[in-house]
Amino acid sequence: MPAPATPPDQQALQRGRSEGFAIAAVALGALSFIQLLGTEKALLAIVLAVLALRGLPSPRNRTQSRIAIALGVLYIAITATTLILFRDRLAGLIELLQTLG
Repeated sequence: MPAPATPPDQQALQRGRSEGFAIAAVALGALSFIQLLGTEKALLAIVLAVLALRGLPSPRNRTQSRIAIALGVLYIAITATTLILFRDRLAGLIELLQTLG
């Protein structure tokens, strides 16, 4: 049995919400590459993109959501790789900063 049809205004509301999530997700995914904004922005971009995909996204919003997920995952992967590769230097930097304080 097919699901009952939603009224046009409800569909418009869902589509608008999905578009908003998709745009916010792309913006946060791109901003996560600017330092001092942090990894939490990349995580938030991924969450918003998933929320956008759960609504009634248009093909454009679906593409934006996928781009946001890719940007967020890429940023997290680069950050994790950098921390793993340079953990010795990071430990030395932390020690130097502690001697200054």
